[in-house]
Amino acid sequence: MRCRSCFGRGTGGAGHGLTPAASPEPLLFLLCALLCLASLSGLAQERPDARFDPESLERQARFAFSQNLADYLFLGTLNAELQYSIHRSWTLLGGARYNNWTWLHRQESQFEARQQTYYLGVRWWPWYTYSGWWLGSRMQFQEYNRGGIFSPETEEGNAYGIGASGGYSVHVNRWLNVDFGLGFWGGMTRYVTYACPYCGKRTGEGTKAFFLPDELRVALELVF
Repeated sequence: MRCRSCFGRGTGGAGHGLTPAASPEPLLFLLCALLCLASLSGLAQERPDARFDPESLERQARFAFSQNLADYLFLGTLNAELQYSIHRSWTLLGGARYNNWTWLHRQESQFEARQQTYYLGVRWWPWYTYSGWWLGSRMQFQEYNRGGIFSPETEEGNAYGIGASGGYSVHVNRWLNVDFGLGFWGGMTRYVTYACPYCGKRTGEGTKAFFLPDELRVALELVF
C-alpha cells in the first residue's frame, strides 16, 4: 500500500521535525546524572565471586558498560548503557538510544524508525549484581518519528513514561557478560500523524496514553 495522493505536497511534512532539531536538555540531564553517579564510586574495585560473604559484596564498587546488539539489528539504532552497583543487589543505570537513519530516502517506499531516547533507572539482582536474574524499572523520555514500515502512516512526537523489564545475565569471563532481557513502557505522548513518511499531509495530532514494547535485549556487557 502506498500513499500516492500526498507526495510533493507542502513543505512541513513528516520529515521536517525530526531528531536533529531536538532540544539538548534531555541529553544534558542524562550526562549530569551519570556524572553524579560516577562521583559516588571512587576507584573501581575487582568484581566479586561466589566465595565472598554478603558484607564483602556490599563493599564492592563496580561499573558495567553495555551495548545492545538487538538495537543495532533494528535499523541500526545506536545505544549505550552504564550501570553502577550501590549494593549487593542493586544497581543504578542510565542509557541512551539514537537512530537518525532514513531508508529509501525520498522514495514512495521510504521508511524509518528514528528516535532519541534517554532513561534513568534501577535494577534489582536477587543473588548479586551482574549475575543471574534481574528486574528493572526506569523513567524515560523519547523523541521519535516512525512510519512506512507496516503502513504508510507516520507518527512523530515526544513521549514520557516509566518502564519495567526483566532478564538474565550470563558470565563469559571475569570482565564480560552477555545480558538478555525484555522490557515494556507506558506513559503519555504529544504527537502528530502524517499520511506517509515523505509528505506534508497531516491526518491528526493531540495527546494520548500508550503502552508498548520497549526493549529486546541481547547485550555485551563489560564489567569493571
